[in-house]
Amino acid sequence: MPDPRPVTTLLLLAAILAPARGLPLTTRVFFGDSAHPVVAGEAWLVADRWGTYPAVLVATIRDGKLTERDALHFPEYWEQAFDYRLILAVATRPVRTPAALVEDFGYGAIEAPEYLKRFSVVYLSPPLTAEKLGNDWPSALENFGHLNGTNLILAAPGRRKVRLLYPGGAPLAGERVPVSLFGSSENHCGVAVGIHLGVFTTNAEGELAVVAPNSSLALGIGYFEEQSDGPAGTAFYQKQVVIVGGDAVTTVKHLWTLDKHDYIVRLRTAENQPIAHAHLTGCIYSEGCGSGCGPVNAPESDAYGTIRFRGEDLRVMRSLTVVSESGKERDLTDSELIQLLSNYGVSLRWDLRNGM
Repeated sequence: MPDPRPVTTLLLLAAILAPARGLPLTTRVFFGDSAHPVVAGEAWLVADRWGTYPAVLVATIRDGKLTERDALHFPEYWEQAFDYRLILAVATRPVRTPAALVEDFGYGAIEAPEYLKRFSVVYLSPPLTAEKLGNDWPSALENFGHLNGTNLILAAPGRRKVRLLYPGGAPLAGERVPVSLFGSSENHCGVAVGIHLGVFTTNAEGELAVVAPNSSLALGIGYFEEQSDGPAGTAFYQKQVVIVGGDAVTTVKHLWTLDKHDYIVRLRTAENQPIAHAHLTGCIYSEGCGSGCGPVNAPESDAYGTIRFRGEDLRVMRSLTVVSESGKERDLTDSELIQLLSNYGVSLRWDLRNGM
């Protein structure tokens, strides 16, 4: 009988010399428990690049068997990603073959991507480091459940509760909040993209409940962060999204809205005549882009040159501009902003013929 030791030695050497891939590919995948093999599923590797998130199909599941695709081809500039994530989508019934093996945009901003709508449950892994270019994606599979021998038992999505409170503990009640599995916010405007789960409304205690895997969640709700670099001292920076971890219960305290105040801007020419039909525009402190500047929600100046309004705390503004009826503009100086923000009223003189 041939001596089996040389063969065993070669296999051991191959295992030692092969690239480390973390968790080995499992032969069977189950949902919830070992009695329910996954009928159909797909694993997609997503590259978190700047503003674009290509996805490549790396494995399929059919009747519980996970099969890695051979000879994968990755899109151009794949290696330039900040990091990578694995999407695992499963279904309780057969699904059609994907129309494409590469998706230009693996995530969605408003709804789930079209290529994932065939599945009933979607898992999204934590980021994989950039160094391995996503080739260690099998190591991410265990994030979705636990190993039982060579079988992967996927955890069924659980009820996640997020409690939104003001800094003092008052609840943010009755707020509609879009919720997604968080993918990335590496883009020019800092918009969070991922796998959209739906829009949920907070109850009287400020709580929203969503059934989801234990991935990080992106809550599409803005808030304000207090800082001390404004012209009048305190400034309020507008943030766009809240990211929470995978805990079953999470409490988030932020300044969701700003108090309203009464403001008065009195406009006079250099000859002490009232300036009517002027309006206000401004730019806010914001981490976003595009919509950071625009008209202030205030009426035009009346026949007496007065703009009187009640509005959100103007310490959210990094600049404020008066625009005349003819389109001429006058920026408020820092001292004028301090007076307006501190006393909620300011009187301005404006030489419409020669600018300021």
